[in-house]
Amino acid sequence: METMTTNAFLMMWDCYGIEAVIPITQYEDFEVENSLRILAGEKPIKNPINDIVNAAKMRAKFNSQRNYEIYAIDCDKSFTMEGWIDTWNDEPQATANLIRERGIKIYSDRKTPNDPKVVIT
Repeated sequence: METMTTNAFLMMWDCYGIEAVIPITQYEDFEVENSLRILAGEKPIKNPINDIVNAAKMRAKFNSQRNYEIYAIDCDKSFTMEGWIDTWNDEPQATANLIRERGIKIYSDRKTPNDPKVVIT
């Protein structure tokens, strides 16, 4: 059975830097396995990726002042979690821009220079 992604990661960062780099390709086959379980009359197993993504989104929503961003990105097999962390530490802005350009946005509270300013009078 061939997976849909090559080497996928979930990335979560805020205005202070990277918070999580989670390899997620391993969770892809849960839906297929659950379909086979259902057909065999067995109880399906909950896919852990759902809880991981939901926990990350809840953390982001409850800490909106930190301007969280959560993305998924698929990359070549040569990329590792440790390599991504090193890249984030060495070049955080370039890494964030790369992931925004090539990744899939799951959640964003990103502030941009074009955001309107609120003036309290």
